[in-house]
Amino acid sequence: IAGCKMLWMFIWFWAAMSKVNNHFPSVIMVMMNNGPFFPKWLKLRLFARYPDDLRPSRLAAAMAHMGTFTEYMIPLLLLASTSPLLTGVVLFVMFGFHGFISINNPSGMPIEWNILMVYGGWFLFGVHREADPFLIAELPALAAFLALFLVVIPAVGNLFPARVSFLLSMRYYAGNWAYNIWLIRKDALHKLDRLTRATGNLRDQLARMLPDEQAVELALTLSMAHRFMHLEGRPLLEALPRAVDDIDQYEWCEGEVLGGSIIGWNFGDGHLNHSQLLEAVQAQCGFEEGEVRVVMVESQPLFGKTMHWRVHDAKRGLVDEGRTEIAPLRAVQPWPTGG
Repeated sequence: IAGCKMLWMFIWFWAAMSKVNNHFPSVIMVMMNNGPFFPKWLKLRLFARYPDDLRPSRLAAAMAHMGTFTEYMIPLLLLASTSPLLTGVVLFVMFGFHGFISINNPSGMPIEWNILMVYGGWFLFGVHREADPFLIAELPALAAFLALFLVVIPAVGNLFPARVSFLLSMRYYAGNWAYNIWLIRKDALHKLDRLTRATGNLRDQLARMLPDEQAVELALTLSMAHRFMHLEGRPLLEALPRAVDDIDQYEWCEGEVLGGSIIGWNFGDGHLNHSQLLEAVQAQCGFEEGEVRVVMVESQPLFGKTMHWRVHDAKRGLVDEGRTEIAPLRAVQPWPTGG
């Protein structure tokens, strides 16, 4: 029980820590606009000035800051509480916190995680309120194991995100992860058929589901729009022109979607779908130079100012790379402005 209490507290702590950046207001804005249970007037207020200014509003920023503060305070108050009343109040706040996330039905977020956190919170801190989490000090091996996985690895992963998966770093739904955009020239898409895959291309799947080509194009464009609406997508405004000359000649493929098609599984970890997967695909498909360019964007480190991106060609390897400062992008719209 003591060890599980430590686990729960550090999950909340690192999840809050992952939100200490400029990214989270855009997450609130997009997440709540995708949510099915909020009125339209509230959704519109999350934009600075819809539809002309699609940056997060002050309301979205305030909600992001409040969510971060709440997630910090839940473990601290549960740890410090000696009052059953205070513990009960905090647990009800915790229930509301995770319930709010769940009713938004965020894309790519496992709802069962919130259910488990609520259940574990009540069981560990409500039913077993008397258990002291610091009792793990009496078991040095367990204490060392927990220190490694709850302190050391997440700290390294937050400071050096290229070295550790966001899952082990506990950098959860905060809009700041590694990701990849695969740009495949349309006349070379057929080469992917040389692979044994779990599914076909996203375009082919949508064509079987939607009534016409225009609807397919719209659905594919929504994927691109979703990426740019998050602040982490804005470095692409700098990277894409250095990846290809004419983007209209290329099919835009999210690394997560393409990785799921090729590997049969993905969990949103950009490290799974970057250069290693590209090398494996190239070995079987034999793309010519310029037919596939992959933009690999690493997440912003804790206390860092930039996001590092690389452009890889399937045949040549590394073509270009750079670092984009994130704070100035808060003033940039989620589309090219020519500025």
